[in-house]
Amino acid sequence: MVRFKSILFITVIGLAVLLSGCVGDKNITESDKTTPEITAIATSTATPTPLMTPLAEVTPTGNAIRIRLDGARGFNPNIQTINAGDEVIWDNYDQVAVTLVSNDGLFDAKLLAYYQQYRYAFTKPGSYTFTLKNKNLTGTIIVEIPATQTPSASVTTSRELPSNALYVKARMETLINWSTDNEIKYELYSLKVDVLNQKNIPLNIKAQILSGDQILEETSFDLKTQGSSVAFTNEKKHFINNINVYLRIFIQGYSPIDYKFIEVNQLN
Repeated sequence: MVRFKSILFITVIGLAVLLSGCVGDKNITESDKTTPEITAIATSTATPTPLMTPLAEVTPTGNAIRIRLDGARGFNPNIQTINAGDEVIWDNYDQVAVTLVSNDGLFDAKLLAYYQQYRYAFTKPGSYTFTLKNKNLTGTIIVEIPATQTPSASVTTSRELPSNALYVKARMETLINWSTDNEIKYELYSLKVDVLNQKNIPLNIKAQILSGDQILEETSFDLKTQGSSVAFTNEKKHFINNINVYLRIFIQGYSPIDYKFIEVNQLN
């Protein structure tokens, strides 16, 4: 009898535990249920960087900056800041010829004799370096855009000047040959240029005297009426390494014109 009661008690206890578990499951609320979180991953679309428009060349300003060359001291000044469109004139003040080299390939190496010069107009901003060949001497030109200037493409419209509009007479005394086995050198001692306006066209003129691609001298003048004229000579003698001496005439609104110098024994 005792054994039967014990079995009955254990059975009742087990049934109570079982019912308690079922009731517990029914009491689980919606808030107790775990819902897995979904984390949104932010994506971004890269905005393409606009390409920079290269700065266009600017119109020459007509300003000229001089730099002295010396085979022992180099460039004076050593660093020069200019505006885009300015022209730089390198003057050789050394009695020995020097060779000017553009490290950026702006022009071919220029052999400059004593008192000879080379000119170059910088139409694009940037930093440019130059050396004296075999001298290990360096100079720098920094070209800037003026604050008040908006970079824009330079458009120049030119036309041909009527062939009979100008009378030009360009003469020079025969070049003196000072060449040696190691150096080609000629002395340009004296020259004379006559320019006459033969048409009733106002002309604003810039005249350059060149030897090869070297600008030796430059002058400007106006011939406003028919019959007006100008005569000029060189300001100093020049030592050059090219016998191709010629006159280049720039007239505002027209294409440039070249005239060959005629050699004479004596100017009159």
